Amino acid sequence: MRYPTGHKEQTRAKILRAAGKVFRREGYHAAGVDQVMEEAGLTAGGFYAHFRSKEALLAEVLAPASSETDTPPEKERQGAAGLASAVAFIERYLAPRHMRNTEDGCPLPALASEIARAGGPVKASFEAIVRNLAARLMAAAGEELSEDRALAIVALCVGGLGVARSVQDEALGERILASCRDFAKASLVTDSEPLSSIPPLHRKTN
Repeated sequence: MRYPTGHKEQTRAKILRAAGKVFRREGYHAAGVDQVMEEAGLTAGGFYAHFRSKEALLAEVLAPASSETDTPPEKERQGAAGLASAVAFIERYLAPRHMRNTEDGCPLPALASEIARAGGPVKASFEAIVRNLAARLMAAAGEELSEDRALAIVALCVGGLGVARSVQDEALGERILASCRDFAKASLVTDSEPLSSIPPLHRKTN
């Protein structure tokens, strides 16, 4: 049977979209190839015609997410200048709607702990998302924000969202998000000296 031009590329894109949803919803290790293909409306046997392995699929799922973080939404680009854009980004990322929507949005909170045990290509894709999120914050905030502090804010946003999603009490989850939003926004304007310049606290140990 001959397929129309572009059929293989369209099928591959369909698998990637389905995998993104399934991995976010079920977790990478819990989700099987069969589940991904079922979500895509395809037979499981066709998977290996498109991807070498499930880990190779994960690396490609993360790759578009890293490029999506490069360009701020239209509202942010045309909104208030300077720190206001960075504040808007933090408020969107740590919003209750993002907490509840586990199938879409940034994949970092859902997959961070599992990617720590993955191979090089997956970690490289994950790292690209982290770096691009930090660069996006720095571009919005300007010289007010150092790279170290931007990376710390990204870690707070990703970790805070992950913890908020993991507690049973939704009201507690929303409180966690609100606290993380406050800390992240405060960190945008307290960059008077590098984090590395703060001396370590030495305690005597027995």
